[in-house]
Amino acid sequence: MQKLKIKFENCYGIRKLEDEFDFSKCNTVAIYAPNGVMKTSFAKTFTDYVNKIESKDQVFKREPYERKIIDENDVDIDIDNIFIIKSFIDTGYVSEKISTLLVRNELREKYEKALMSLDEGKKPVISFLKTSTISSDCEKEMLRTFSDLGDNIFEILNNLTEDISKNTFREYNFKYNNVFDNPIVRKFVNKNKNNLQMYHDKYFEILGNSDDFFSHDGTFGTSQASKIAEAVVGDAFFNAGHKISLKSSKPISSSKDLNDLINEQIDKVLNSPELRKQFDKIDKDLRPKNIQPLKNIIEVDKSLLLELLNYEEFQKNYWKSYLSQIKTELDTLNQLFIDKKGEIEEIIREANTESDVWKLTLETFKGRFINLPFEIEIENTKDSVLGLKQPSLCVRFIDRETGESELVERDFISDKVLSQGERRAFYLLNIIFEIQARLIKNQETIFVIDDIADSFDYKNKYAIVEYLNDLHKNSNFYSIILTHNFDFYRIITSRLGLVRGNKKHAIKTVDRISIIEEVYQKPPFITWMNYLKSGKNFTADDAKKHILALIPFVRNLIEYGHDSLSSTSYGDDFSVLTSLLHSKAETAKITFCDLKLIFRAHISRDDFDISILDGDIVYDHILTVASSIQDEEFNLENKIILAMAIRHKAEEYMWQKVTNQSEIVGNQTRELYERYQDDCIHNADLRGALSTLERVNIMTPENIHLNSFMYEPILDMGIGELKGLYSDIYLLDT
Repeated sequence: MQKLKIKFENCYGIRKLEDEFDFSKCNTVAIYAPNGVMKTSFAKTFTDYVNKIESKDQVFKREPYERKIIDENDVDIDIDNIFIIKSFIDTGYVSEKISTLLVRNELREKYEKALMSLDEGKKPVISFLKTSTISSDCEKEMLRTFSDLGDNIFEILNNLTEDISKNTFREYNFKYNNVFDNPIVRKFVNKNKNNLQMYHDKYFEILGNSDDFFSHDGTFGTSQASKIAEAVVGDAFFNAGHKISLKSSKPISSSKDLNDLINEQIDKVLNSPELRKQFDKIDKDLRPKNIQPLKNIIEVDKSLLLELLNYEEFQKNYWKSYLSQIKTELDTLNQLFIDKKGEIEEIIREANTESDVWKLTLETFKGRFINLPFEIEIENTKDSVLGLKQPSLCVRFIDRETGESELVERDFISDKVLSQGERRAFYLLNIIFEIQARLIKNQETIFVIDDIADSFDYKNKYAIVEYLNDLHKNSNFYSIILTHNFDFYRIITSRLGLVRGNKKHAIKTVDRISIIEEVYQKPPFITWMNYLKSGKNFTADDAKKHILALIPFVRNLIEYGHDSLSSTSYGDDFSVLTSLLHSKAETAKITFCDLKLIFRAHISRDDFDISILDGDIVYDHILTVASSIQDEEFNLENKIILAMAIRHKAEEYMWQKVTNQSEIVGNQTRELYERYQDDCIHNADLRGALSTLERVNIMTPENIHLNSFMYEPILDMGIGELKGLYSDIYLLDT
């Protein structure tokens, strides 16, 4: 791909934007976009394009909407060839839902989709079991009960299918936890093991000695007899002309006769003196209040005492009984498991073949990100469904002082343990894996990178720069790097060696956004000084702006060139320039001749334009130039001059109003504002200007000094904001 062409209209906050990114000489474009200009809207529009959804103006509902992302041949860019790297605060990329399987994103998505499909498929089965058994957690309880049949619920259910289909199980009508996974019941069973065994033996002895109603081997006992009566409850069966013929009994033609016969036979067994004697021994331990639920269950059906003797088998039969009631749902889930099993096995095989590549990626990450309290490792862990070994991410926390380490789950650290900066590093690792996956596939990709380094500390910000450089070097990767941090922007353009045309600046006007070539390819003060070289062609207005913009810079040079922190040691030149930044007694007397002598002494530049007269007052020109600056004049020198003019007018206004007129040493603007605030307590007429003066304090004090990250604060500020404040300050005098 040689070029990427975009055309956006009414896409979120972007009214209009049409541009072309040229990757023919350099496959990275860096765009400095001050806050509020377009950065987030730009990334969101690309995200919508990938997700095939519209990118409309959601606030003002402006129309028409248009979005084109095409190559040099006007062909739509394939959505699979675009990857958006959002700023950390805008992303949910690392979430509790993401698996720890270490594999290309494409395969990981298939893996997660298969797991989600299985989770969805088991819902009808689990829901029925939960509702029917009222268990606290039926899935975990089944895993404990049938641990010998598999490591997960799908394997267990699949292995139970044959048993459930071939056999018949009695029904149970009690809550699971009233009998099972209940330490009180377990204690009761262990204590009464002998009594339960004697009850069991006596029961079958009585059955053996009974008449021919029950089977002597117990296969047709009291519980089975009860089921016959339940099956033909009511007289509908008999009214239809049917009869029941039982061994050693005349044919039965009514439900009453059937119930009478069955109850008589059951009573002979369960209430026989011998069995009753054994039950009384057991019943003593059923009297405490904490075991009443079990007592109530046994009183309804004493035959359950026979099953309690083999507690584990009883527990298994309980689950099988309920599963036998949903054979259709169970068959459906088992078939889904069989279908997904092969797919998951294939993904895990591919993950294992690529594990060496991921290990190398992790080693690079460890080398670049320093002083993190954790290390990312690759461990062979069991897959949750199949139990196969798979390469997975894990996190080891390390106490650098004691050498102690602890392995923790990845989801746990992402939200609860790490600091914000450390979480960003962890998030970045996920992005690195995605990039690595595309590298493995040799996939041509356009990366839209939205302030990935925002709020990282400096040492790790440079680690990010190295990763961006890795992208830059790959011939299949094209990057559009967006940032509102001018310092980071300059680092990127320098470290990656971007060509002039690929260093961009986003400008927002009333009806559109323009992406222009960055003006400050070099530090701005170098540009301004170069304008003052003899023979340089420039207009008088340009000359004036560059001379005025150099005032705070030269003042800083004088300041930094002295050892003492006492301002009096800086000399007269420093005092003169300070008077051009603050309202002093001599401010309105300083001429361009004075300024020329100072520039000659400290930066060897005194070639002012001939139209600038030596006798002209510098202060007058600061105000004149500030008043003439237009909204589209976004260059830094315009903003600095506006900030200087704002400060002058604000201080003049406050000097006129404050009662304390003593000289101020130090931060004059701040001290004047505090004096003005104090006077407001007793003079209500002054309070109306407070909000405007507060804006002056916020927007100008640090913005016109060299030591503010290469003027970044004022670069971020819109020219319209400064012009508006300048107008408001002027209105205070009217």
